[in-house]
Amino acid sequence: MNKKILLAFITITLFVSLVTLAILRYRSQKVAVTQTVPLIPSSSTPRVSRPEAEITRTPGIPVQTDVSATTKQITDEVSLLEKDKIFDSLPLRQENFVTSVGLKTTINIYSFFYDPASSIRLEIYGLNYNLSELTGQNAIAFKESFLEAKKQLTAKGVVLKNLQVVYGNRQYIQDTATYWVKAFKLLD
Repeated sequence: MNKKILLAFITITLFVSLVTLAILRYRSQKVAVTQTVPLIPSSSTPRVSRPEAEITRTPGIPVQTDVSATTKQITDEVSLLEKDKIFDSLPLRQENFVTSVGLKTTINIYSFFYDPASSIRLEIYGLNYNLSELTGQNAIAFKESFLEAKKQLTAKGVVLKNLQVVYGNRQYIQDTATYWVKAFKLLD
């Protein structure tokens, strides 16, 4: 009987010790809310001051062209009908498209899963989108490459002006490409 009591006492003691140890470890790792988020600003709260950025705008390029702006131009229903015509063919890619100005471009038409379901991406690589003048080699190469992409899409029965298109994956590329598409009237 003595052995049974001793064994029960040791088991209970070990169990209580482990529970106490676990509680103490949990409390020591817990970070107080006041240490992570200052609820009331104090004099010790650092203030970040940055000089105002000076932005030089290029005439004609829109201020912002992003995915949400693209989806506002054409209704989702109309764009989805057009996208369904080519969805099984995506991605479409044509490498080394030679333009009349000697620039080789790559035309890439695809869809990202995190973009709106009704939009596609049309990217033309091999150009300098920082040079946005309409008479430059890059603009002419873009126009010819875009018309080639339009020809490929038209061959599959797609009306490009009824499709929500994102031109590129960087904002300055989207801005310049949108400017060139409008200036050259490539969707007409």
